[in-house]
Amino acid sequence: MASLGSYGILDTPQEADFDDIVRLAAETFTAPISVVNLVASDRQWFKAEVGIGVGELPLDVSICAHAILQNDFLVVSDTREDARFACNPLVTAEGGLRFYAGAILRDKAGLPIGTICVLDRAPRPDGITSYQRHVLEVLARQVMAQLELRKALQAQASRAEELRVEVEQRARVEKALRAIRERYRLVSRATNDAIWDWDFTTDHVTWNQALEAAHGHRLADIELTGEWWIAHIHPDDRDRVHHSIHGAIDGDAESWSDEYRFCRFDGSYAAILDRGHIIRDQEGKAVRMIGAMLDLTEQQRTRAELMLNEERLRLATQAAEVGFWDVDVVHDILIWPPIVKAMFGISPDVPVSMADYYSGLHPDDREATFEAYAAAADPARRAIYDVEYRTIGKEDQIERWVAAKGRGVFDESGQCLRVIGTAIDVTERKRAEVRVLELNEHLERRVAQAISEREQVEEALRQSQKMEAVGQLTGGIAHDFNNMLAVIVGSLDLLNRRLGDEDARAKRYVDAALEGAGRAATLTQRLLAFSRQQPLNPEVLDANKLVPGMSELLIHSLGTDVRLETVLAAGLWRTHADRNQLENVVLNLAVNARDAMPEGGRLTIETQNVHFDDRYAAAHLGVPPGHYVLIAISDTGCGMPPEIIAKAFDPFFTTKQVGKGTGLGLSQVYGFVKQSGGHVKIYSELGQGTTVKIYLPRFIGDEIEAEQLSNGDLPLGEEQEIILVVEDEPAVRQFSVDALTDLGYQVLEADGAVAALQLIDAHPEIALLFTDIVMPDINGRKLADEAQRRRPELKVLYTSGYTRNAVVHNGVIDPGLELIGKPFTIEQLATKVRNVLKS
Repeated sequence: MASLGSYGILDTPQEADFDDIVRLAAETFTAPISVVNLVASDRQWFKAEVGIGVGELPLDVSICAHAILQNDFLVVSDTREDARFACNPLVTAEGGLRFYAGAILRDKAGLPIGTICVLDRAPRPDGITSYQRHVLEVLARQVMAQLELRKALQAQASRAEELRVEVEQRARVEKALRAIRERYRLVSRATNDAIWDWDFTTDHVTWNQALEAAHGHRLADIELTGEWWIAHIHPDDRDRVHHSIHGAIDGDAESWSDEYRFCRFDGSYAAILDRGHIIRDQEGKAVRMIGAMLDLTEQQRTRAELMLNEERLRLATQAAEVGFWDVDVVHDILIWPPIVKAMFGISPDVPVSMADYYSGLHPDDREATFEAYAAAADPARRAIYDVEYRTIGKEDQIERWVAAKGRGVFDESGQCLRVIGTAIDVTERKRAEVRVLELNEHLERRVAQAISEREQVEEALRQSQKMEAVGQLTGGIAHDFNNMLAVIVGSLDLLNRRLGDEDARAKRYVDAALEGAGRAATLTQRLLAFSRQQPLNPEVLDANKLVPGMSELLIHSLGTDVRLETVLAAGLWRTHADRNQLENVVLNLAVNARDAMPEGGRLTIETQNVHFDDRYAAAHLGVPPGHYVLIAISDTGCGMPPEIIAKAFDPFFTTKQVGKGTGLGLSQVYGFVKQSGGHVKIYSELGQGTTVKIYLPRFIGDEIEAEQLSNGDLPLGEEQEIILVVEDEPAVRQFSVDALTDLGYQVLEADGAVAALQLIDAHPEIALLFTDIVMPDINGRKLADEAQRRRPELKVLYTSGYTRNAVVHNGVIDPGLELIGKPFTIEQLATKVRNVLKS
């Protein structure tokens, strides 16, 4: 069975050579059936047959098996007469086999592997002739020759495949040898490799033309010996190559290969990969060697350039901190260098898979990233993979930002084989973007704040310009207007004092005129207050005492329909302000609140300690940070829309009917608070009432006892007390002289500073200098300074309708000075003069 298997013949297709043999056998024996049988372990298989029509038969009905068993030529003249075959179904069947003659097929060792036989459906009592037997035996040998030839050709083909370009063993037939040599000739001419054939018996080397084409050595000019070849190997490689090739030749190797540098004709060296196949004789002695020199010079140069480029790319990507990634889609393999592993918080030596990629993505970024990857790997879309995503470090749990780009690689059928690309850690860039965004937002806020501050500055400038305009207007008229009012008020006051009770009608007219003059004076004062030019006489105040002290007045002013409530903070700080002006402000705001509640309501006055920090001060231009005393006046009235609030402090702006208000009440409040270093704010909504909050600076220091004016009868002078009246307006001067005279004082008068100083020098008994401030030659302040230089004990009382900063600075009367503003009544004059003389 092993011998039969070595031929590799079973179950092979029909072959003409074997078919010819069985036809020849059938013709020679004039038999209808002829078969080449090969007996396997479980069947007999027909390599060629005539007249059977099947490819194989079971062994239990095989006649050939008996021939193999007896290992000799078998002839059966009549199978039915032979006990061995009488019951064989191939014999007993209708038209069965009656005659058999078969020759054994033997291998080279003489082992039977089958038969070649002829059969007939009729018996042949005479058997066969000796010639027929001889022919059948010859045909058996021809079958074996074909099998041996087939076997040899298979072995030769196998060796040729294994050795590829090397020369096959010597062919068994000359024709095959010539074919092989022709193929060698054609190949050696077609290749660029230098092919050589070294005959060891003659030391002759045959080269193809590539030796000249590739290395410049002309075959006609070189020694065709092995020594010439060895001599042209680089000296540093020569001994190594000499030992390696002779080691292969002298040993039992079938092939040899080595790399070395080979000297070209021009003296340069080529990098060579040399491989050869050793042919040995029957004794195993090397007789010949055929090989080829593969020039690796260009390949090595390209490889060196590639390695250099790869190194440059590695250094560039390393410097730029750019990593690459490669996904083998077919085999689900992920390749990450250490730099990319670091982006996912994985150590350099830890193996990775696609699961690490999937699980390393931030949950909020997975869907978009997966979709981008799927689009890149989709043959229909073939999109560019360009995403930015966050990762959560597998080992360190650190969140990082990664920018990745890549694309799919597809085969000819459209299947995605790989997805490759680059990845960059952009965490710092993202942080910088956040910082820039925060900076932009901060800048936008600062720009908005700057715009708001600019608008506030512009608004403050407009307000300042309005106050300046009002101030200029007020200053322009205040002096002359108050002088005129002083004459009117003074004259009416004197007239009123001289009228008896019996002349009631005349007295009524005088009172009406005095009321009108008083209203005119109040109008001037409010204009001066709004423009912050009103003289103030501040003192240390406790708002928790001032507000309750005004309760009776406020209740009377509010009427019965408005309920007054006070909420006074415990531990309230003190402030420094003009008591009279502050009381006027509270009363003014209370009256405005009453007018906003025609159906009645509630007025609440609240006090509180307040601190303004730098942020509040930055948001409210002109309000310095610090401690303030808050006085808030709130009503439950109709409220105001924003556009009304924006104009509420403007002078002469009013929402009341004509004749019901001057439009200067809130202007006076604004001017007084600002002149006192404070801040005022209106909060109001339609239908929700209004709150006006006044913030006055906290006073820190020792409290000064405020001078209390006397109440009761009109204070009179003494005859020995002499008062010098200095006034450039004759009518005002005359009223002052008459009024002081009526009060019991001795009075001297002067129309200017020069005359006044002469009188002071002439009358050392003068007790009081009563001087106007604004005069054409020398103002009253300079006059007083010179007079007190001459008479240090001299008392001074100033009067003016407009001071022009002579005795008032920043709205406050200079310390130690006394001032009575025009117009004034005799009662006000009497009280002021008496207090100055007593001080």
